[in-house]
Amino acid sequence: MERNIRNIFLIGNPNSGKSSLFNQLTGLNQKIANYPGVTTERKIGSFYLEKQQYELVDLPGCYSLYPNSIDEKVVINELLQNKPDLILFVADASNLYRSLLLYTQVADFNFPIAMVLNMVDELESKGEVVNASFLESELGCPVFLCNSKKRKGIDSLQKYIIGSDFHASIKIFGNKQLFSNYLSSSNLNYASWHEYVQSTPSNAIVENIKRIEVIERYNKIESIIALTVSKTQKAFNRQRFTEKLDKYLMHKYYGFIFLLLILYLVFQTLFTLAQFPMTWLDSGFGYMAHLINNLDSKSSWLTFISEAVIPGISGVLIFIPQIALLFLMNTFLEESGYMARIVFLLDNWMRKFGMSGKSVLPLLSGNACAIPAIASTKAIPTHKERLITILCIPFMTCSARLPVYTLLISIVIPLEFQGLSLLSLYALGVIFAMLFGWILNKNISTSEKSFLIMELPPYRLPSFKNIYINIKNAVVAFVKVAGKFIVTISIVLWFLASFGWQNQAIQKTNIETSFAASIGKTIEPAIKPLGYDWKIGVALVTSFAAREVFVSTLGMLYNIGEEATERTMIEKMKSQVYPQTQLPVFNLASGVSLLLFYAFALQCMSTLAAIKKETDTFKWAIISFLLMASLAYTSAFIAFQFLKKC
Repeated sequence: MERNIRNIFLIGNPNSGKSSLFNQLTGLNQKIANYPGVTTERKIGSFYLEKQQYELVDLPGCYSLYPNSIDEKVVINELLQNKPDLILFVADASNLYRSLLLYTQVADFNFPIAMVLNMVDELESKGEVVNASFLESELGCPVFLCNSKKRKGIDSLQKYIIGSDFHASIKIFGNKQLFSNYLSSSNLNYASWHEYVQSTPSNAIVENIKRIEVIERYNKIESIIALTVSKTQKAFNRQRFTEKLDKYLMHKYYGFIFLLLILYLVFQTLFTLAQFPMTWLDSGFGYMAHLINNLDSKSSWLTFISEAVIPGISGVLIFIPQIALLFLMNTFLEESGYMARIVFLLDNWMRKFGMSGKSVLPLLSGNACAIPAIASTKAIPTHKERLITILCIPFMTCSARLPVYTLLISIVIPLEFQGLSLLSLYALGVIFAMLFGWILNKNISTSEKSFLIMELPPYRLPSFKNIYINIKNAVVAFVKVAGKFIVTISIVLWFLASFGWQNQAIQKTNIETSFAASIGKTIEPAIKPLGYDWKIGVALVTSFAAREVFVSTLGMLYNIGEEATERTMIEKMKSQVYPQTQLPVFNLASGVSLLLFYAFALQCMSTLAAIKKETDTFKWAIISFLLMASLAYTSAFIAFQFLKKC
C-alpha cells in the first residue's frame, strides 16, 4: 500500500539557496524544531502535489559528511536513522567545485537523489556555462537548473517530484577497497563507514582514511568540472580584474594596511553622513514634545507622553541613520567579495588564539548581534574552537552598543576624531576578544584539529536589492528589539522618576526625591569613582535588558521635571552639571569611562541566555558576565581617575 506522506530531505552547503527553495516548495506551511539532544534547528514543511502530501526536511548546511561539527553530525544521523524517499541536493551553481564533495558523499548512501543547481543567475554573471545534460551523466542523477529566489526551474522540479519512480544515483564515488584495506572488512558500505567514524573520531587510521579519501574524491570532482563547466571571455576578464586587486588587497603586509584604511573610512563616513539626519530627527522629537506639553501642561497623560514616551522612543530612533549606514557599508563589503578576503587574511592569525578561519564569520556577525552570531558557531568543527569563539563573541561591538558609542562620542570627542574613536572602540573589542581567546587556548587542552577550506569569490558590484533588504531587516530588527523594552521601561521609569514617598504616601514629587533617585543614589557610591551620577547609574541598571536602553533612559530622566523645550538630547546632556561643583557631568574623563564600560560590560540578558543555550550550562554564562563586568569596572575606573587629572 502506498504511503500517505513521502519524505524529502534538502541537503547542501551553507548559503546554497536551500532556504529559498524550501520556501518556494512549502510556502508558509512550515515549522521549526530542535534535533533531539542538540540545539541545531530543523525546518520542516509540507506541501501537496496532485493530492499527494510531501514532508520536506531542511537539514543544516554543511561542507562534508565527516562528523566534526554539530551540523555535520546532525545530517549523518538523519541519513543513518531515517530513509528518505528522495534527497534534493542543493548546489550553488557558481561554486559547483565546493558543492560536489558533499554531493559525492551523500550519493554514496544510495538513496534516491536529484541535484538542484541553484542560483544559475550567479553562474551567468560570472561568465560560466554548465552543461546540465552532461553533468547528469557524470553524476548519475537528474539535474535541475534553478533560481529559487525568482522561482525559475521550480515547475520542472515539481513535475519530477510528482513522479513516483525515484532512483538512487547509479554512480559510487567512494573507494570501498580503500576502506576495506584499513578496516579489514569485505562488505563495508558507506553507512557503516560513517557509523565507524562517529564511534572513533580521533582514531589515527580513520584520519588517514579521511585524508586519502578526500584527495581521491577531489580528483574525480576536478575531472567532472573540467568536462562540465566552460568559461566565456567575460569570466577571464573578471578573473584578471580580481587577480589585479588581490595583488594588493591580499598581500601579506599591504593587505592589513588596506584593511585598516577601509575600516577607518567606513567609521568616519558613518559619523560624517549620519550627523545631519540624526540632528534633524532629534530636533523633530524635541519640537514634538514641546508642542504636546504646551497643549495642556497640567494633563498627566500629555506630560507622560512628552516626558517619557517621546524621549524614550527618540533615544533609539535617532540612531536609525547610523544603523542603516553601518549595514549598507557592511553589506557592500560582503557582496563585493571583500568580506571573504578578510576571513582569509585573518585565518592564520586566528589560530594563535585557539580559533580558526571558521571562527571569523561568527565573530564578524557579532558586530551586528551576538545572539545569532553565537548560534552560527555550530558550523565550527571542534568543541574547543567553538567554545572559545562563543565566549569571545560578546567582546565584539554589536549594533546595540552603537547608539551608546555614537551619543557619547558626539558629546565628548571633537568631530575630526570621532570616526577614529569609533574605530578604536571596535578595535578594542577585537583585541580583548583575541586576548581572552589566547588565555582560554592556553587553559583548554584538546587533540582535535581543523583546517579552513574556502573559495574566494570574484569581485563584483553588489546587488542594490540585497543591500536594501539587509538594511531594511537590520533597521526593523533594531527597532523591534529596542521597542519591546522601551515601552515597559519608559512606563516604569517615568513612574519611578515622577513619584516618591511624601508624608508616608506615594505622591508626585521632584525627581531628586523620587523612587528612581533613591535607587540611583543607593548605588551612586559604587559608581562615583567612575565619574557617574545617580541618573547614569539608573541607566546602567536598565540597560541590562538591552544596551541601547541606556540612551532612552537618559533621554527620559533628563526630560522629566524640566520645562519642555526644543533642545536636542545631545544639547541637554551637554548642559548637565553636578549641583555642588557646577562642572559638566559629561566630560572627556566621564565620557571615555562610560565608553570603556560599555565596550566590556556584558549588558545583555539575551546574550547570556544564548551562551547558556549553546554551551548547555550556566557555568560559561556566569564566567563571561563576571569577567566582563570586572574588566568594565576596572578599565572605566582607571580611565576616569587618569583623565580627570589631565
